[in-house]
Amino acid sequence: MRGQVPDRSFPLSPRTYTVGRARQNDICLPEPSVSKYHARLVHEDGRFAVEDQSSLHGIYVNAVKVPRAILSSGDLVQLGNLTLKYARTSLEGSTAPAAEFPWIEQQQLLLSLVQTLNSSLVLSQVLEQVLDAVLRITRADRGFLLLAEESADDARYEAVAGLRLRVARRRGEPLPLTESQGISRSVVRRALESGQIVATGNAMADPTLRLAQSVILMDLRTIVCIPLCSPRAEEGGGVGAVLGALYVDNQETSAPFSPESLKTAEALARHAALAIENARFFEREQRTIRELRAAQKQLLQSEKLATIGRMAAGLAHELNTPLTYIMGNLELLHAHPLAPNQQEMLGSIAKGADRIKSLTRSLLAFSRVSPEDMIPVDPNDVIERSLELCHYQVLKSGVHLEKDLTAGLPPVKVVSNQLEMALINLVVNAVQAMEGAPGGQLRVTSGLRDGRVEITVADTGPGIPEAVQPTIFEPFFTTKPEGQGTGLGLSTVLMVVERHHGTIDYTTQTGVGTTFRISLPAEASPPVGVRA
Repeated sequence: MRGQVPDRSFPLSPRTYTVGRARQNDICLPEPSVSKYHARLVHEDGRFAVEDQSSLHGIYVNAVKVPRAILSSGDLVQLGNLTLKYARTSLEGSTAPAAEFPWIEQQQLLLSLVQTLNSSLVLSQVLEQVLDAVLRITRADRGFLLLAEESADDARYEAVAGLRLRVARRRGEPLPLTESQGISRSVVRRALESGQIVATGNAMADPTLRLAQSVILMDLRTIVCIPLCSPRAEEGGGVGAVLGALYVDNQETSAPFSPESLKTAEALARHAALAIENARFFEREQRTIRELRAAQKQLLQSEKLATIGRMAAGLAHELNTPLTYIMGNLELLHAHPLAPNQQEMLGSIAKGADRIKSLTRSLLAFSRVSPEDMIPVDPNDVIERSLELCHYQVLKSGVHLEKDLTAGLPPVKVVSNQLEMALINLVVNAVQAMEGAPGGQLRVTSGLRDGRVEITVADTGPGIPEAVQPTIFEPFFTTKPEGQGTGLGLSTVLMVVERHHGTIDYTTQTGVGTTFRISLPAEASPPVGVRA
């Protein structure tokens, strides 16, 4: 071979080869004048033909440009600036793809691959690199990487012989993770049980494998499965814990992989197991850090809410003292003869004092630590107290509030101030959604549907954007600016509703508004004359 790359020899087996500059090719020629996927060598009737693959410069055989040509011994094939000589040899033996890597080159390749593996701690990247490296070493038709299940999240991957299929490839191109029907489960199980590499040169001729359904269906020939065992467990003197397995196979040849390629692949597997274990450790640590940060934020928010509750209780008590003076003096004034205009003024004062009294009762009820046991309450009473606490926000925003509460509803079994907190969150969110838009309408209703009490909070805001709808109930998700929202409102509502064996759903439409519906199981009303 002549050109700007070192001279090399490529022994060929009776199969098809891809030739080009891209490293995914069976014969990789790293020369700029060669196209990424330049040509194919096709084995037909004991001879090889070379075919152009829409390359930039075409292919020349003995200085003649041809789209396809049958090769004879001594032919010169030119691809770009490179010249290759085709020669037949009488040597027979092992699968040739691995023979293209001399021992020194294999060690250099292994060192390069190990350095690449050690440069990443992202599990998905490590898995892709490992399988790609094994396919480069063995030149197999297909490759699969399977891992032991570690978390509930792994269940989404297909199970194969007790492992989960994570990566699949066919000669440099990805395969769907559902395309595992050709994997020989028998070979995988044998490798996992023995902890040793399992290699068969002709699976159809192996009495222990030829009846396996995968071998028959896929007409598998050469199969190699390398177990991935934890190097840390092996260093401790025990049997290495199985992390997974590397599986490659060929359908077009029954010649075995060369011993050199298997040794290199086995050495790579040891380094791959360490890289996979490190990536999993890193993934677990990252997950733990995220959970700790989320717990810390939730703890801070809980402490903030508890502080607000204590302040609300203190404020309510402080308001009650001057309120007592006001109410007492009003009673004294009413005992004296007054002019009509004075009576009207006292009536206004009395009305304001009653409003303050009602508000302090609501604040005390909300801030009081409730027992964890749930008790039957009137759902309308809970709604009224919640709206009382939100009265200022509704009034300030200019939103028109409409209530439609069905009388005589059966009680619901709840922790009263928890349900109040959930309703307050929904009302405040609705009011904030309508800020800046005149004519906002807030409608709160209660009713009975299918034997359950249903509470709805509807607004005429802009609606919830479709992009964020799947995540609105997730903790710490918020669309508000930094410092104006914790992202715990709707997640708290969901937590409260689920704790009370209820459900929450919503409907939303852009420019029309959003309606949240809480459905809670109704309690049987007590018989007449019996106290609940």
